[in-house]
Amino acid sequence: MLRFIAPTLALCLSLPAAQAASLKDHELTRLLANVARESSAGTPRAINEDILDQGYTVDGRELVNHLSVRASHAQQMRSHPDTVRAQLGASVCRNDGFRRLLAQGAVLRYEFTEYKTNRPVTTERFTKGDCGIQ
Repeated sequence: MLRFIAPTLALCLSLPAAQAASLKDHELTRLLANVARESSAGTPRAINEDILDQGYTVDGRELVNHLSVRASHAQQMRSHPDTVRAQLGASVCRNDGFRRLLAQGAVLRYEFTEYKTNRPVTTERFTKGDCGIQ
């Protein structure tokens, strides 16, 4: 009898924590959906002469920014992946809104493709650890 009670008790004690985690995930997903919708207003839009912001989507806990770049810029990005990551990371970590999302468990993902051809260029992901957030 005891061998049935112990697992049942353990399951019952874990349910409130699981429900809290599920609620937290649901709230984060809802927040990310709102951020994606608001941030996508007016897209596509030029960030500069080489980069076109195609808008945001949500993939689970990831806020995904879809960006198109000119072929010449894509080649530069492919040639210098560490520089791309460092520049993106600095931009993400300086942004208070992004830092708040990361602190809540979100992941920021940047999907770069070539303009017109949609050939993949690079994908970069940032988590709270990348910005030194505990």
